[in-house]
Amino acid sequence: AANAITSQQVRSLTYEEVKGTGLANRCTELPGTNGEISISDKSKYKIADLCFEPKSFQIEQEVSRRKGGVTKEFVDTKLMTRATYTLAGVEGPLTSEGGLRFAEKEGIDYAATTVQLPGGERVPFMFTVKELVAQSTSKTIAPGTEFSGTFRVPSYRSGLFLDPKGRGGTTGYDMAQGLPGMEADGAEGQAELAGETNKVFQVTDGSLEFAVNKVDEATGEWSGVFVSEQLSDTDMGSKVPKKVLIKGIVSGRVDTYNGSEEY
Repeated sequence: AANAITSQQVRSLTYEEVKGTGLANRCTELPGTNGEISISDKSKYKIADLCFEPKSFQIEQEVSRRKGGVTKEFVDTKLMTRATYTLAGVEGPLTSEGGLRFAEKEGIDYAATTVQLPGGERVPFMFTVKELVAQSTSKTIAPGTEFSGTFRVPSYRSGLFLDPKGRGGTTGYDMAQGLPGMEADGAEGQAELAGETNKVFQVTDGSLEFAVNKVDEATGEWSGVFVSEQLSDTDMGSKVPKKVLIKGIVSGRVDTYNGSEEY
């Protein structure tokens, strides 16, 4: 595992020192804990510089047992995407309503990612925390504080994407040309053809939990770990999505509003 990096180390580097190293794909971690972060009613607070760095991607698969049984398990995968899969600069308001509540509003909050299963099948998905609303029963951010909530997973492809036969969601051909036999068979081919022809922009739901394990009261910074579960790509409605389990580290900073916020 790569060594943890702190925000001070990142700020001390120039663009040329970061370029090509993979450091831009890393989230910072605090070296230790100092106090706890509390928010008052007198100011408006936000979580800024929220960063999610996955350390493992698992896909739910049916696994055959020796005694003939079949169970569903999350299996390890091989990452096929280059170092561009971390979410960074995410921010949104942090409020206290009996407990802390964070609502994601902006930032680099999605990353197209592909992993490969042990059998060689590749699974693309949109790693994201779009419209995340996470709540905690705690009123302060301290080691042990836990947040949980749900988010929206947009379609991996947009409506302008054209498949190899020129069909798309909002543009392109209405149907594949030159397949009248399959189109008219009225049997097995019909459902498959309908799924490939009728492109849809599917938005699904995901869930996320993160726990704080280190806090710096002076700077408002904190770091911890997260677990996220979401669905993979449906190829615009023609494939059954798989469950994706993502685990990694998370970091952020509690700050007051500075007037530049558009939320």
